[in-house]
Amino acid sequence: MPSRRLAAATLSTLAAGLALGMCALPAAAQNFTVRFSTSQVNPNEPVVKVMHSFADRVKERSKGRLTFTIFTGDQLGPQKKVNEMVKSGARVLSVTDYGQLSQFVPDVGVLAGPYLYGSVDEGRKLFGSPVYQELAAKLEQQGLKVIVSDGLFGVRHVLGSKPVRTPADMAGMTLRVPPSPIMLETFTALGGRPTALPWGEVYNALQTNVVDAAEANYGSLVGSKLYEVRKVLSTTAHQTMYVAMVTSTDFWKSLPADLQALLMEEGRKAGAELTQLTVASDAAYAEEMKKNGVQIVSDVDTKAFAEKAKVAYSKVPGLTPGIYDKVRAAMQ
Repeated sequence: MPSRRLAAATLSTLAAGLALGMCALPAAAQNFTVRFSTSQVNPNEPVVKVMHSFADRVKERSKGRLTFTIFTGDQLGPQKKVNEMVKSGARVLSVTDYGQLSQFVPDVGVLAGPYLYGSVDEGRKLFGSPVYQELAAKLEQQGLKVIVSDGLFGVRHVLGSKPVRTPADMAGMTLRVPPSPIMLETFTALGGRPTALPWGEVYNALQTNVVDAAEANYGSLVGSKLYEVRKVLSTTAHQTMYVAMVTSTDFWKSLPADLQALLMEEGRKAGAELTQLTVASDAAYAEEMKKNGVQIVSDVDTKAFAEKAKVAYSKVPGLTPGIYDKVRAAMQ
């Protein structure tokens, strides 16, 4: 009898030891699965293509230690909610933009401001600058680690029922914008009535006339088939949007060094790939809109828009004085 009790105790001790050993696996021996979220739906949109290629390369290079499950169309919730999940420590990679991220660090909202970038080359200089690194470090301190910083999402224009050639044409127009302080201030300055809505609600809001117009890049307009409910696109070019892909700082710190390095390397590739795809696809998207009966208005007084929109930078609460000039200087 004593020997049986001893044997049972020995087995119990061994089981406990094995359980502890499993819990204590070093990070290098663990596998990690991450949810990868975007608002976009259409698999042909550049950002969705890049999400898949990024996920495939990371899986292959990590030999399956780090994998992504892709969720499109706000399946995990609107960007604001997903970004808050990331900040709280969720194992999620969120495709977002700097206007949305300004809820955590107001200064990064400048990166989504009106008429900020003169060219893609200027954007490249900014995202490689110490000014940007300082902003990214502040996001990381807030719980959001930037993996992709500089993927061009597209130049944004206004889709409505009438041409918008000057700011006067926008007076009183109810227009959907992302829930971003800089975008709300931009369209208020232009004389419109901006309404913040998640992207997934835009089609219905246009269809039911909750809003008169929407603004977005070519890929998003075509991907969501907004041309079915509005037929006039005015090329205001009011914003050049860059994608940021962010994950939890806590999750980032839990990864072994080799996977951290892999993510950052593939993140740089993904940013360059997205920029290339976006530039290459815009003309084709414009043609697709024309084929679907959309009138494209190109004689827009963008100088008048830019001049009137500039006041938005002084209206956003919480911005550090001089941050706009500092960002612009980093592009030169």
